[in-house]
Amino acid sequence: MKSVIKPVMEPLLIIFGIVLVSSTSAVFDAGTSYIDSLLSVFQDIVRPNELVYVNPVSEIERNVFPILFIAFFSSARIVFLALGIALLTSVLLLVFYFFASGFFKKIIKACSVVVSSLPDIFIIAVLQLGVVVFFKSTGVLLIDVAATGENQVILFPAVILSILPTFFFLGLLVSFLKEEEHLSYVELAKSKGLNKYHILFIHMIRNILISVTYHGKQIVWMMLSNLLILEYLFNVFGVTSFLFSYNSPSIFAITAILLFIPIYIFLKGLQVFIKRRIGKEMSL
Repeated sequence: MKSVIKPVMEPLLIIFGIVLVSSTSAVFDAGTSYIDSLLSVFQDIVRPNELVYVNPVSEIERNVFPILFIAFFSSARIVFLALGIALLTSVLLLVFYFFASGFFKKIIKACSVVVSSLPDIFIIAVLQLGVVVFFKSTGVLLIDVAATGENQVILFPAVILSILPTFFFLGLLVSFLKEEEHLSYVELAKSKGLNKYHILFIHMIRNILISVTYHGKQIVWMMLSNLLILEYLFNVFGVTSFLFSYNSPSIFAITAILLFIPIYIFLKGLQVFIKRRIGKEMSL
């Protein structure tokens, strides 16, 4: 019974917590009580098709849906593409690190420390400026640097959003690689005469990637925390920029729930996969 109740109650309690937090703005409004705000948010969640927002320029009321879905899918494409780029790039760098000499390993570590310490806004500005300068010098536009009208930019924001997670992944992968090198199964593989390529690609990387998934929640929240700045600087119509422009308790609650659901499903999917892979329950 417990195994059935927990998977159902956990997301429901988190969603309830989101609603409670979203209603706290009423505490700072003398004309509205917290209970009234809470009831209003619940009513809007039950009837989301009736929820509206007001354009601050034209002062025209519009329905939140389906415009919020458009913003959500725009942000989701950027986040998940960035996650894929970060994972692939970090694995390639790990392979290069594994076979590199001591000198190149020091260079990789130094680059990782330097890039990780740079502010996100600085990295975005430098890369955007670099593309513009290259375009002015050669007349070749490598990639769109900002969204215009219905032309949404996805690839460049995803590449930039993947930079910090890439080096975060790499640091974890290198740390886990050093731990794996001294485990008994690696020593056994070496004693059987297996070369280091076979050991790395067939045995070690698989186990290392499983270890990295323990930090999945931290990596996802790292990316979401940078999403607002990214969408603003690239003029991307995404879910965080929509929330920033049209903020209200009900819109905040619905937007937060929309963000929570795919992330929760993604992390729980990883949890199920790892349980089947290593036979142990883990919490993400």
